Amino acid sequence: MSRRPSRIASLCASLVATLLILTGCGGQAQEVRDGDRYADRVNRVQQRFERDLQAVRKSVAGAEDRADVQRVARRLSQRINAVEQQLGAIEPPEVVADAHRRLVDAFARWRAPVDAFRRALRDRDVDATLQAKATFDTETAAVEERVNDARSRINEGLRKLAD
Repeated sequence: MSRRPSRIASLCASLVATLLILTGCGGQAQEVRDGDRYADRVNRVQQRFERDLQAVRKSVAGAEDRADVQRVARRLSQRINAVEQQLGAIEPPEVVADAHRRLVDAFARWRAPVDAFRRALRDRDVDATLQAKATFDTETAAVEERVNDARSRINEGLRKLAD
């Protein structure tokens, strides 16, 4: 497993800071409050994800055999599913709805390569495991880009609430 997934969580961190700036500015007060609640919920999901990824990294470092790696991959898969569900349950302000969907979709895209890696480990197919690991690494980079793009769009949309 790569250490790169932890960077994904940090890409969403600026949502709360953006809303804190906006709350004292112009714009519709209710929209700003809605945006603040939205950013708070997304930030809580992000913080839980970051804590879980730290635990996964520790587990990877202590993995001694295939069974250990399988358990870590299963935990990561479960956590990605949970983040996708938690983010999907959040109702975003209309101004960031499309960007929020992109954020959820980024996590959905990440699930497939993790699950392929898990299957290859389970099947004890060395070639398939190596290929799945390479695909996982490539997809992780793509997910990071998508999350970063979604975060930028969300921040841009939330700033519009202050206009």
